[in-house]
Amino acid sequence: MCLWDANDYLNCEILSSALLDATTTTTTTPSPFLVDHYLTTPRMGRHILQNLGGFMCYIYWNKPRMYNPATRQLVTLPFKKSDHMIVPPGGKKIVRYYFGYDALNHKYKVVSSISVHLKQNMEVISSENWVFVLEGGVCSWKKAALTSPDFCPHVPCKMEGLCIDGVIYYMALLGPDGDELLERFQNVGLLEYGGKPTLFDQTNLKDKGVVALWSVEDAGSKKWSCKSLVVQPSQLHLVNTITFNVKGITQNGKVLLIPKNILFPFHILSYDIQNNDMRKIEIRGIPDRWFNMDEEAEVCVDVMFMDQSESVISSDFVSSLDWTERDNHDTYIHRSLPLSVSLPIL
Repeated sequence: MCLWDANDYLNCEILSSALLDATTTTTTTPSPFLVDHYLTTPRMGRHILQNLGGFMCYIYWNKPRMYNPATRQLVTLPFKKSDHMIVPPGGKKIVRYYFGYDALNHKYKVVSSISVHLKQNMEVISSENWVFVLEGGVCSWKKAALTSPDFCPHVPCKMEGLCIDGVIYYMALLGPDGDELLERFQNVGLLEYGGKPTLFDQTNLKDKGVVALWSVEDAGSKKWSCKSLVVQPSQLHLVNTITFNVKGITQNGKVLLIPKNILFPFHILSYDIQNNDMRKIEIRGIPDRWFNMDEEAEVCVDVMFMDQSESVISSDFVSSLDWTERDNHDTYIHRSLPLSVSLPIL
């Protein structure tokens, strides 16, 4: 769990927990979580972009980072420079990073998607994808030489990505669109459902109690399927007054809905989309200061369920990096931070 003040970059806290008592969990009253492990370390980010086999993937100071809470291993990669991509008047440049794991070759992958577009209508001016690779004992960014129809110029519209069977997925806009469509993306989350990349669209959840699931059936032929779910009338009170973010799905098929803003008592929703059943899970132990911030503060919260992993990032990958930190923040950084407590990871 990550909490931060959007108006104070240094005011950030990361906490971890396990179920208070898994034996007391029932179908009607899930056990609460107690966030009583302090995980905050130097150079930790805010949004936890991805859970990759027990690793937390996030961005801090424009650099992609991978952190294992169980071993305290932290790896920082260099940001992808994009000075060659010129931003015209009225334009904007976006740089996003997405993480993946190639289980066949036991290698981690990092992709940088860079785009330049017009802010008025999101028209794409230029778009490139780069992959962080290890060749000859040296790590570097290598441009993905993709051509149409395999590659479509696009603007990555959300920071979170997804990796399924070694393939990285993320959401993007392909052409000129109005603000209305871009705003709608804020209500859409990308998750894995039935082994397929799926869009969880909650645009009509708050007002109508309706969710749409869009699954990719065949990426080659661009074939999608759609399934609509209607929240049970007895559970509508859980969603009709709070705005949520979609934050992934558990191994047993429950979608996690996280409140966009801090609330007391704090809770998240677990939505079993197979059985169309929604449950509230309370999270306790949040320091009181986050509920008592002054009016100038803008408290944000992010929650992610994670597997525990005692593994470390590939020794070949790690040993190839330059571990010297410099003032220009343009090097690789690796730290194995001291373990002070045993950390159960969700």
